[in-house]
Amino acid sequence: MSVLVNGSPTGEFKPSRGLRQGDPLTLFLFLIVAEGLSGLVTQAVKAKMLSGVKVGRNEVEICMLQFADDTLFMCENSYTNLFTIKAILRCYEVLPGLKINFHKSRLASINVDKNTLKVYAKSLNCYPMKIPFTYLGLQVGGNPRRKQFWEPVVNKISARLSTRKGRYLSLAGKICLLK
Repeated sequence: MSVLVNGSPTGEFKPSRGLRQGDPLTLFLFLIVAEGLSGLVTQAVKAKMLSGVKVGRNEVEICMLQFADDTLFMCENSYTNLFTIKAILRCYEVLPGLKINFHKSRLASINVDKNTLKVYAKSLNCYPMKIPFTYLGLQVGGNPRRKQFWEPVVNKISARLSTRKGRYLSLAGKICLLK
């Protein structure tokens, strides 16, 4: 590789070290590789090898959500989807040379019996989990129309805004301030 200095390339050199942990460049490289995972999922959907979950009035199909270094796959209950996800994850490991930590991975299901869930989890080399569960401070699988669903969020907002500035604001004012 070579480096551009003032628009002119330097002599070529062979890189001998990788990036160190905490290097700001690792975040950008991870985003590029994560975009590759998104491309693999998109191609599988186009080839009708993966069928996602349809949501909303327009029945928009969603197969994957990503937040930072977390990825959520959402699919219909079928062995085809299971093996497609397994193949996508294997390609994602082999091509960029990354390693997926399956000990941190979990598999949840809606309207799938426990034995099938265990078989799916074993096939993906991960652990089954029950719904509802908490993700990013919100309960997944809970009822957002119930007051208890939002209590943890309201408590966190109240705790963060309990300083002198927020002491004289109503809860609505605190939420506006937080936004």
